[in-house]
Amino acid sequence: MANSSVELMLISDKKPQHPLFPYLPPPTKTLRTYRRAILGRKHLFAESDSGLAQYFVKNPIPNKHADKWKPVFYRGDNPKYTPTTKAIGRARRTGFWDSFRIELGDGVEEVLQNKRRIRERKWYKTKQKFRKWFCMEPTPPKKPLEDTQEVKGLVMPMRMRRVDFMTRRLEWKMGGETYTWTGTRRFLPNWSKRWKGVSHDLKLVNSDKVVIATFEKERWASFKKAQKTPEDSANKKRSHIGTISIYPSAFPSNSSCINHAKETEEQYRLDPTKKPKPKKHTKYINFDGPHSGELTEEMIVFSCWMAIEAEHRLRYKILDVLHEVAEIVGG
Repeated sequence: MANSSVELMLISDKKPQHPLFPYLPPPTKTLRTYRRAILGRKHLFAESDSGLAQYFVKNPIPNKHADKWKPVFYRGDNPKYTPTTKAIGRARRTGFWDSFRIELGDGVEEVLQNKRRIRERKWYKTKQKFRKWFCMEPTPPKKPLEDTQEVKGLVMPMRMRRVDFMTRRLEWKMGGETYTWTGTRRFLPNWSKRWKGVSHDLKLVNSDKVVIATFEKERWASFKKAQKTPEDSANKKRSHIGTISIYPSAFPSNSSCINHAKETEEQYRLDPTKKPKPKKHTKYINFDGPHSGELTEEMIVFSCWMAIEAEHRLRYKILDVLHEVAEIVGG
């Protein structure tokens, strides 16, 4: 009798499961997301407040037009202070944040180095041209100009699109699996879980509607002061904006991801109904190069950052458009 009463007590103490939000298993990885610089120029992902960043995003011009939006995704801590940090991704977007063109892989570092070499050569030629116009003698470059080199690392193209214009869902494919970032009310208080349109949190689901990852936004991030971390010389101040949790799942291997991307690219190229891609979009693609990281995890983190950034910027974009319309109508 005593044993049965103990069992009843244990059962009654168990927290009831919400019908709309079933319990998730413990996450395999949890990354806290921080804003490093003003206007969202830098973001980092670390396991704790005092820990080193595992991923870093650098976006020099985050709040201008789409042609200026050129974020670079790094594996490691702040590249300004950490020489071992490596660029593994970059992205471009369309005007209303409904489509993202992504390049992922270890070869992105080599692509950026080639672009730097081209930029230095162009700047040197322009400088010498101006000197010639003013009848000045040519000068040698301050440092040796390098030639572009062949990209040997992996550079895999990816695409993330908004499912519909008036929705939060962003969809991308990897390894034959379709992943979708969408809103969730899982982290709202119990009294507001049934309300729609009030949550800023996100979840990532696969084709079988299994939750792969979630992003829980810090509600009061805009009203809190930046955290000071003197022990971290690379990031002395940072503001916590949310937490990414990645749950156990059967992720596709790197080889299957690369093979699927290669087949998709080949099908697009052979399809007569589609326009050929510009050369600048396919110039550095390399499916045969090596990659030292986990492609699926890196894509989850990078795509999550883009989904967060899109939601944040779109609010201001819509207000700007309404303001312009009001001025035109009123004027």
